[in-house]
Amino acid sequence: MKSYFRATAAAVAASLVAVGCGGGNTQVAATADPVTPVVPVDVTPVRTVKFDPSLCVAQTGAPYGQTVGITGTNMMVTSADISASAAGCKILAGGGSAIDAAIAVQGMLNVTEPFASGLAGGSVITYYDAASKSVHAYDGMSAAPAATGGVDTVYKAVAQDVSTTAPYNLCKTGLTAGASISSQQGNTNISGRAVGVPGTVAVLDLVHKSYGKLAWNKLWDDSIAAATNGFPMTQYMYSTLYSDAGEFDDDGNPVAAGSGVAAWVNSAGTAKGAARCKYPDINARYCLASDTTKQKPLPVGTVITNTDLAATLATVRDGGAAAFYDPAGSIATAIVAKITTGQLPCASILPTAGTASAPSVASTIAKIPSLMTTADFASYKAVERKPLVGTRFGMTIYTQPAPSFGGVVTLYNLGLMERKAIGSNAFNGVDYLHLVTEGSRLANADRRNIVGDPAYSNSNDRISVLLSSSYLDSRAALIGSTAIGTVAAGGTADGIPAFSATDPTLYNPLALADESAPVFFAQQARPLQIARADTKHGEDWNTTSNVAIVDGYGNALSMTTTINTHWGAHIEAAGLMINDVMSNFSASTPGMDVNGYAAYKRPRSSISPAIAFDADGKLRLVWGSAGGGPIPDYIVKTFLGNVVYGMDIQAAINAGNFSGQNGIAELEAGSSIAGSVASLISTYGAGSSAAATGLTSGLSGIAVTYDTNGFPVYHGAADYRRNGAGYGY
Repeated sequence: MKSYFRATAAAVAASLVAVGCGGGNTQVAATADPVTPVVPVDVTPVRTVKFDPSLCVAQTGAPYGQTVGITGTNMMVTSADISASAAGCKILAGGGSAIDAAIAVQGMLNVTEPFASGLAGGSVITYYDAASKSVHAYDGMSAAPAATGGVDTVYKAVAQDVSTTAPYNLCKTGLTAGASISSQQGNTNISGRAVGVPGTVAVLDLVHKSYGKLAWNKLWDDSIAAATNGFPMTQYMYSTLYSDAGEFDDDGNPVAAGSGVAAWVNSAGTAKGAARCKYPDINARYCLASDTTKQKPLPVGTVITNTDLAATLATVRDGGAAAFYDPAGSIATAIVAKITTGQLPCASILPTAGTASAPSVASTIAKIPSLMTTADFASYKAVERKPLVGTRFGMTIYTQPAPSFGGVVTLYNLGLMERKAIGSNAFNGVDYLHLVTEGSRLANADRRNIVGDPAYSNSNDRISVLLSSSYLDSRAALIGSTAIGTVAAGGTADGIPAFSATDPTLYNPLALADESAPVFFAQQARPLQIARADTKHGEDWNTTSNVAIVDGYGNALSMTTTINTHWGAHIEAAGLMINDVMSNFSASTPGMDVNGYAAYKRPRSSISPAIAFDADGKLRLVWGSAGGGPIPDYIVKTFLGNVVYGMDIQAAINAGNFSGQNGIAELEAGSSIAGSVASLISTYGAGSSAAATGLTSGLSGIAVTYDTNGFPVYHGAADYRRNGAGYGY
C-alpha cells in the first residue's frame, strides 16, 4: 500500500558570481541580480490527520432513517448502535487505534444491545495492521465446557438431570440418563445447558496486546456511565420482545400484532416457547411491571439502568481479561452459579404439539442446568488463525476461516457470481435474484457437512476444494435458466475428502490449507433442498452485532460479536445476558458430524467480518453483518452493490435482502424485492420454492475511495433496520 510522508523542504543557498576583467588589474563586480540556483523541492502533498473528539459527528438520518453514508477523511466507526459508534469515535479521535475503539464500542454494545452481544458472548475480529500491511484473523468464539456426558452432552440427559441426590433431586425432567433431550429443542437451546464459555474479553485482550495504543483502563468510561446513569429502550430492542404491528421472529416465523415474541419455535412450527418477557431476568429489567400477562416490554425511550453491569465493566476495566477469567473472581463465579445451581429446581416441559398455523405455547420456562465449572473460564484461550483469502471481482478479500462458515459461503458465492457475470444484470432484478439465491443455495448445501472446528477434523482440507477454481467452475455450471431442484453436494469425483476426526492437541491454527491444494477423497452426497416447512429456519436468523472501524493511522478492523440468538440463554448474571452458543452444535451421529459436540470445541457460526483491498493493495471495504444464518448473504449483497454496481455503501446496505441457505430462494418481506417471489417461480420454474420471509440484517461497513492526492476518503454506513450509525469525520 502507498504510504504518505510529510515533505521536508531542502535549504536553498544563494551565491554571488564574480566576474574577471582583462589586463593586469582584477576588478570584482557584484551582479545586479544575484543568481539563485534551482534546487528540486519535494512537493508531495502531506496528509494530516486531526485528532479531536469534538469533530466526531453522527451519520445523517441515523438511526433507522439513513439513506447515504457519512463521509470523512480522518477516521470512521460504524456499528449496530449509535451510542456505541459515538463511544468508538471518541476513542479514535483521542489517538486510539482500531482495537482501542472496538473495545469501547463492545463495552457500549453490552449496555445498549444486551440482546445481541456482550462480554458473556463470543467475537471474531479481522484486523488490518497498516504498519506491516498484514491482515490477521482472531477467534474469540464461545466454546464448550470440559464436561462430557457423551458426545452430544448438550442434547442428552446426564446423571445430574436424573439424580436423587440434593440439590439435583429437585430436577423433574422425567428422563433417564443418556436419553435424548433434543426433542425439547428450544427449551434446551434457551437454557443454562446451552451456555458456552465466553470468549469476547479474551479476544479483545489478545488483539489489544498487539495493536492497542491507549491503556486498557481508559476504554470503558462511556459504557460504565451509560450502565450507571441509564440508556433508552430502543425501537429495535423493543421489537425483539414484542410485536405491535406484525413482524418476523429470529427464525423467520411470523409474529402476530399485539403479541410477545416467543423465545423459541420448534422446526415443525407446531410448538413455541413462552414470550421473552416471561423469562424472569428479562422481565425484571426490560419489561413492563404493570403488564400482568408478562409480554410487554418497557416503552421505547424508557431509561434503563444496569448497575450490576456497571460493576462488571469496572472490574474488567481495572483487572483486565484476567479478572474476567479468574475462576475465583466475582464474574466467573456469578455466571457459573447462575447457570448451574441457579437453574434449580429443573423444569423442561414441552406443550402438546399444535399445528403450524396454531402452534401450542409453552406454559413453563425451561430450566436445565449447565455442566460448566469456573475451571472452564481459566482454560479458555482466544486463537489467532490464518485468514481465509480469495480474490473476487478484482478485490482481495480477507475473512474468517472455520469454524465460521460465513467466510466460506461469502467467497464461494462471490466466486459463482463472478463466473456468471452477474454485473450484466440489473441490480435486484429477477435475473439477478435468481443468480444470487441459486449461488447461496449451492454454497450452503456444500458447507453444512464440511465446515466445523478445524482443530477436531480435516475441515480446512475439505474447504480448500470448495473454494478451488475448478470446483467453483463446476458449481457455476449448475446455475442455468431453470432453478435447481435438488443436487448432491460434492463427492468423490470432485475430490472432496470424507470427514476425518483429528487430534485437537496437534492443531496449528496458523496453518490453514491453501485453497488450491489438491485432495482426492470422498464425501457423502446431500440433497440441496432441505426438508422443512416454509419460513422455518435451521439456523438462527436475526441476531448478533457488527462493528467496522478505520483509525487515524490507517489500521482497519471488522468485528462481529454475539451471544448467539436474541437474548441468548435468556439468563442474566453479573448484569450480563449469557450466550446460548451450544445450541449451534449439531445433534447427529456421535463422532461422525463435523459440527458434533466435544469438550472445548467451538461450534460453527455464520459470523464472518471481512476486509477487501484492490489490485494496488489499497484498502477498499471494511464490512460485516449481524443476522444469524444468512449473514454471508448480507455480506455478499453489500459487496456486489458497492463494488460491482458502484452504489453508495448505505444504498447497498439498505437494499432488500436475500438468502438461499435453507434450500429455497427467500426474499426479505416488506422490502422492494419481496414482490419478486412470484416472478422467480414463473420465470425460472418451480424446481425450488421461493418465499418472502423475515431477513433482518445488521450490516455495518466503511467503503474507502481516494482523492486526487491519493489520500483515503471514508464512507461509513450502518443498517437502517437496526439502531446503528456511522460516526466519524
